[in-house]
Amino acid sequence: MKSGVWPVLALINGIAGAAVVDVLPGDPSIRYLGRYGKDSSSPDIQWAWSASGAAITFNGTSCSIRMQAKGSIYSVSVDGKETKVLDLSNASNDTIFQLASGLSQGTHTVAVRLRTEAQHSLTHFRGFRIDGTPGVAPAEGDRRIEFYGNSITCGYGILDSVASNPFKVQTENEALTYAALAADSLGAERHTICWSGRGVIQNYGGDTKSATVPQMYKQVLTWDTSVLWDFTRWIPQVVVIDLGTNDYSTASAQPDSTKFFRTYRDFVDTLHARYPQARFVLVDGPMMSDNYPSGLKTLTKIRSHLDNVVADVTKRGLKATHLSLTPQEDSRGYGADYHPNRSQAKLNGAELAAHLRQILPEWDNSSTRSTPFPVRADLVRLPAGLAIHNPSQVAWNAKIVDLRGRSRWNQVVPASATMILPATKSVQWLVLESSEGTQVLPLQPDLR
Repeated sequence: MKSGVWPVLALINGIAGAAVVDVLPGDPSIRYLGRYGKDSSSPDIQWAWSASGAAITFNGTSCSIRMQAKGSIYSVSVDGKETKVLDLSNASNDTIFQLASGLSQGTHTVAVRLRTEAQHSLTHFRGFRIDGTPGVAPAEGDRRIEFYGNSITCGYGILDSVASNPFKVQTENEALTYAALAADSLGAERHTICWSGRGVIQNYGGDTKSATVPQMYKQVLTWDTSVLWDFTRWIPQVVVIDLGTNDYSTASAQPDSTKFFRTYRDFVDTLHARYPQARFVLVDGPMMSDNYPSGLKTLTKIRSHLDNVVADVTKRGLKATHLSLTPQEDSRGYGADYHPNRSQAKLNGAELAAHLRQILPEWDNSSTRSTPFPVRADLVRLPAGLAIHNPSQVAWNAKIVDLRGRSRWNQVVPASATMILPATKSVQWLVLESSEGTQVLPLQPDLR
């Protein structure tokens, strides 16, 4: 098996006067999302990583897909809007599944994308079936982010609302994670390489037998070390890494500090060799805490490591930053197994999007969806200082946090009110939360 696609094939049959077309995997009307590879023994295309899938553009009114994907759950979208969930967690093999029907006459794009992670999701894709004519595959976007992570990036348990509930694949959805939300708000495409429980030098519980993310980052299929991704096929401008939570998860199996730093740094160097022009954002995730495991100050340790990695690689010319996401707290609730829920992901996604707009000013423009707020907050300069104006009809909780995610100021901004913000000499984030959504605004020191 090797990566790639084979020559164009399409089988056209007439049924009841309608053109029913079986569009095989190599057709130019199909575009693949995420990493994929070709099976050397069949015309199948395979994929497994979160957010992987395929999209087809066609002129017609219905679309189905033929694939073997037992264990997987997919989101289905039509013309950019999610329309259904395709739950194949107990589906039979090699089946045709309807994706869309009754569409208006004209050109449409239908896409399927994995909500579930690689350990639950192996797909053998065998093509689409449409009642019309194939078109031209959707064009690749000009903004691209590659994510490396663990369960937080996978969306483990994010659809649940009871912290003590165990994980089920039905509660996993990568599309709702901080990573996906940040990419979407910036109008960026994404590749997502993540696996729950995996780390940098060891995995959850001190496991050193299973592969870590740096050990399997090159693979197309997580269980096959011989099938490697061609990194020239899709080149991101940004690489975001959120790893370390599992390395520090167990009190009795804390990682060697020197080895963790060197392995993390070497992973960044390795990715930089693949993407010499990319910017790197190293994230300490929202599940880290200085209170767990008790007495070990693991959040402080991981933040120190990431600061040191950034300092080391920056000296050698790499473009890297460290971003601390706001940690979880009881007021926002939890997903299954005390993982981030949708509220937490929205907050952290807004923080990452704001950070990326700051380091990539060319990505901060009106063509992107800049905030989930229906009414955008405004920063205004008053004689008394910088202020935030709330033009909505609901109160906002306003919080200023530093680059480590530490809260420096917290107030309620009433509806239709303006509030003076405290002065500071360093870069800060203004986090606004309400029933309407979450918004994060960067506060530059020269504005204060």
